[in-house]
Amino acid sequence: MRKRMALCAMLALPALLLAPASEAASPARQSSALPADPHPAIWKIADADTTIYLFGTTHALPKGFRWQSPALKKIVAQADELVLETVDSPEADKKAEGAVDDTINPVVPDRPIVARVAPDKQALLKRAIARTDFPEQFYDAMPTWMASLVLAVEDMSKDGLSHDNGVEAVLQKAFARAGRPIIAVEDGSAVLRQMHGLSEDAQRNMLEDTLEDMDATEPNIPNESDRAWAAGDVRQLDADFTQEKLGAELYNVLVRQRNIAWTGWLTNRMAKPGTVLFAVGAGHLAGPDSLQHLLSGNGIAVSRVD
Repeated sequence: MRKRMALCAMLALPALLLAPASEAASPARQSSALPADPHPAIWKIADADTTIYLFGTTHALPKGFRWQSPALKKIVAQADELVLETVDSPEADKKAEGAVDDTINPVVPDRPIVARVAPDKQALLKRAIARTDFPEQFYDAMPTWMASLVLAVEDMSKDGLSHDNGVEAVLQKAFARAGRPIIAVEDGSAVLRQMHGLSEDAQRNMLEDTLEDMDATEPNIPNESDRAWAAGDVRQLDADFTQEKLGAELYNVLVRQRNIAWTGWLTNRMAKPGTVLFAVGAGHLAGPDSLQHLLSGNGIAVSRVD
């Protein structure tokens, strides 16, 4: 998976990061990104009266991308409640905005964004900014980690990807229409504040990795990672969501800490009867610190069902 996709897949904070995206992909991107028989990976933990399905999601997709398998549709119909990383709501948006205000004012580094990357990356950064709808001064006012994510999301939108087409948005609408509960497993604003605690070296590496990835990716080229995800092929995810790929600090904040917390949530939820669809970024179900591995380490059997 491309680094920009990996970062955004791990951090589902649409109120902050997902700027308006184009409503339709180009014909080349749209037609080439339609799996004929999607079967994204799904796991299950269960006891006598509780079943929780673990579904790895992609937060932004091109319009018309097929990802709903028969198995997933059946689970959606049966589930009593939907659990997401964060839930789109006015209250969540307000908390995210407050977290952004806390990180930007008054502690943003007093350095232009271009000066925060190595000299040999400055031309890449200028080209990346030129592709967006914002001037350099817009990014100058941000912490380095935030500029990295905003650049990544801006680039994704130019490539025909939209949060409105993403898995969470579609699932949330379906459960809302059915009048079934939708809850968040974490406070997205707290994750924002943890990101702001990354060292400047970690933030610089994050931005430089994003720039290299954007430079190596042509707009409107079919995304093989999305297609592999829709086919249930988790090998690429396992290779991408590692400490070596993301860096120790970022991996700890985005993957390890959150997965440990969610493992505790899932373990406690098993004490309450019902059927739950637990839909979080696919990267949380990949790699050495995946939810499956952590749950198994706690003595909870995990089985793949699709």
